[in-house]
Amino acid sequence: MSARKLRVLFLHGQEGSPQGSKARALAAAFETRTLAMDTQHFEACVAQQAEAVRRFEPDVVVGSSYGAAVAVALLQREQWDGPTLLLAEAAQRLGLRGRLPRGARVWMVHATGDDVVPVEDARQLARSGTPGLVRLVEVEDDHALHDFVASGRLVAMVEELAAADAAPVDENSRVGRFERFLSPFFEEPTLWPVTLVLGAHAFLGGAVLLAMAARARNVFAMAALALLLVMTGDVLFRCARARRMGRIGWGVVALWIVSALGAALATRFDFF
Repeated sequence: MSARKLRVLFLHGQEGSPQGSKARALAAAFETRTLAMDTQHFEACVAQQAEAVRRFEPDVVVGSSYGAAVAVALLQREQWDGPTLLLAEAAQRLGLRGRLPRGARVWMVHATGDDVVPVEDARQLARSGTPGLVRLVEVEDDHALHDFVASGRLVAMVEELAAADAAPVDENSRVGRFERFLSPFFEEPTLWPVTLVLGAHAFLGGAVLLAMAARARNVFAMAALALLLVMTGDVLFRCARARRMGRIGWGVVALWIVSALGAALATRFDFF
């Protein structure tokens, strides 16, 4: 019984297509899907590829230049969180933040002599990622990475990336995920007090509004509560549209739960 082929979603560049050399090289080695993108409309491309991720369920996403920027957008918006290979990425050139999400496994290949997107863009993006999960390979090549593709190194790197992601390491355990969640707080100590203060304000504010609206039927409290409900609905609608709750969505739900508990306690013991 033969092993299942890797499923690769390839996002072509601004001048690329499903018939390009990278798409053909990947299709010859893997079960590859390459959708033709209208690169004049970036947001439409992101939406198109987010739907492709949902339907195709790839093992690896590979993006080239413009397509790599689309892949970065998918990562930043939590529409894809799997292993990603960025070739001559152009994310910053298209107005995206030069940051990778915490815990994302992203490998990059960039030519030192790239005259379209400077290699420093890739270096900056790589520095923003999680150490041990982000890798930047600098090669002597052109923007299109012709030699890298022709030599077979593209296919080899996709295989290596998929194998690295499948390896049983602590990062993929529950403890590993918890550590990755906590790591920003240790790297940036000011996040602890800021998070605690914001959490306390959100909890107390929600509890006060719920208690006042329930007990006194205060018009202003009820109006503020209605506004918060609309904002919450908007957040949850965006999460539903992206088909991922993410930390923001679950955080909002958790704040409403604890605020409701706080309001119940406040009403019971007449705190407000």
